[in-house]
Amino acid sequence: MFGGFTALCLVANWPELEHLVRTQLQPFHAGPPPRPVLLLAVLAAVVGMTVVLVQAVRGRSARLQWSLLILGALVLSLWGNREGLVAGRTADSANLKILQVARELHGRTVDTLQARGAAPEDVDSWQATLEQVSHGLPTPVRTRSFASLPFVIQKVASPDALPAEAPPGTLLLYVMQGGVAYEIHPVGVSPSGEPWRLQEPGGEPLVFRGAFNPD
Repeated sequence: MFGGFTALCLVANWPELEHLVRTQLQPFHAGPPPRPVLLLAVLAAVVGMTVVLVQAVRGRSARLQWSLLILGALVLSLWGNREGLVAGRTADSANLKILQVARELHGRTVDTLQARGAAPEDVDSWQATLEQVSHGLPTPVRTRSFASLPFVIQKVASPDALPAEAPPGTLLLYVMQGGVAYEIHPVGVSPSGEPWRLQEPGGEPLVFRGAFNPD
């Protein structure tokens, strides 16, 4: 019976265990970290069941406290899973958020470009606008230590020589001299957790372009 309780704990909390393993095997991952309460429930159930099995092999009965530990782990698992699975733990969901922020930044900058005849050339102005459109929130992408990656503007000298090491959430920016045109290349995360330039459905890199049109 307690073996069944332990199995229920493992099945109920398997998404948390799977996510924990994924976070440590990949350089980056998407979504909230594993829920500590559910990981604790798994640990308690496994420890309790291990003691029960060891005592059974030795021909002895396990103390009541170990059975209560397993039962408590099951109750904790059911309570911790009352809201269902955690959303937003896929690369697609993280990339969608990065795409939305990049599109909003592009939309605001295009209006400025057409009104003033030039886009800002300094990184600070772009970063300030980025903070506004992202509402100061970080990206959904996290490191192995579960630290959230911020949205960052990284200016490049040429759109033909983009850095490969830019982390997810980076918006690679090229501004033509005089600010008459610009390009934004958003960097997302691949399903395997690597930095990955966002792509259009056809496989081409996704680029937001703006140019001053006096007409």
